[in-house]
Amino acid sequence: EKTKLGIESAHKRHYCSECGKSFSVAARFRRHMRIHTGDKPYRCSHCHMCFTSQENLSEHVQKHSGQRPYRCSRCGKGFFRPGRLEIHRRIHTGEKPHRCARCEKSFKSAEELRRHALIHTAERQHYCCQCERSFRRSGQLLRHMRTHTGERPYGCALCGRRFSRPEHLRGHQIRLHPDQTHKPAACPADEPHT
Repeated sequence: EKTKLGIESAHKRHYCSECGKSFSVAARFRRHMRIHTGDKPYRCSHCHMCFTSQENLSEHVQKHSGQRPYRCSRCGKGFFRPGRLEIHRRIHTGEKPHRCARCEKSFKSAEELRRHALIHTAERQHYCCQCERSFRRSGQLLRHMRTHTGERPYGCALCGRRFSRPEHLRGHQIRLHPDQTHKPAACPADEPHT
């Protein structure tokens, strides 16, 4: 049953059988399910990258224009969303408002807390020996390990700059070499597909 505003009443909830999250609005539930299904119906007309939501696509399209309207008053760094600026400001203030209920550690953002909370569950089996991050797939751990090792297996054929991830190379090519025809980066042979 829906209210006059078209919002589903709170007693009619939608539960995700994959992760247990619940939603009172069907559209939010459908958007959430794309995380699990991998469905990305929103395509960028500039570079053809795909996204799970219109909001993520809109933020991505802003990157093509280079506009970052939200600026940090302390360091001048620009952001596409005001929420990202707010999280960034916590670097300067040291504020960590998101606390883990299991171990009392605190984090700057809800996303950092969510990632941390996964170490308390059996959901993730691949652990980084350098830090406390954990991953569902070995390929995700391999990509993460590059942040510690500095490995950059993806190189730009036009200028030689190297990157740790293929999407970083693609972004570089789109921003710095937009008029050059380029192929997607090839996977290194040793990286498992995830």
